[in-house]
Amino acid sequence: MTTTQSHQNFVPVKRLIMVIDLAGFTKAAQSAGDVKIVAFLQDYYAACEEVLNKKDGTVIKFMGDACLGMFPPERAKSAVEALLELQQRIKDIAGQHQFEIVLGANVHVASAVEVDFDMGTGKRKDIIGRGVNQTFLLGRGPGIRISEPVYRGLPSAMRSPWTKHQPPAVYHLGPTEGIYEGLGKSPDANAVRW
Repeated sequence: MTTTQSHQNFVPVKRLIMVIDLAGFTKAAQSAGDVKIVAFLQDYYAACEEVLNKKDGTVIKFMGDACLGMFPPERAKSAVEALLELQQRIKDIAGQHQFEIVLGANVHVASAVEVDFDMGTGKRKDIIGRGVNQTFLLGRGPGIRISEPVYRGLPSAMRSPWTKHQPPAVYHLGPTEGIYEGLGKSPDANAVRW
């Protein structure tokens, strides 16, 4: 099969994309020893795998303190529930390891290419595309940020604690540090309370 023919298998699909990046991890890693950081990451990775799998999500990959995961696009409620559970689990794990680390996460529904790359002796699953990039751009820092499509996918009872920032519309649960940088706005931007 030629390279051009294999590209025909790359079809964009709609997915709920989740990016977790722990706030405080870089600072903790600079002051702790490597073994202590690895022990923390082992517990953090296990928590991510357990919680996402339990809620019908999938961990695509880890890189340091970052986790890329996905859910079916109609599972906004499950994804947010998973993050709320992970928020507490990470707080507990960080406390056990004596780190000041909290969850930071972005969730977006978008099209991307889900692919299994042939990598030497094995395969590596990944999800790639503008939708993944857009998920990263929702913001950074502590708290959970969700896009408009994710917010609209939540049942009404789960919408009330979220604060809307725009443009683009991003709903945030937790401190607003870093959200404006991802949106290209200044910290004095107006927030609409839902």
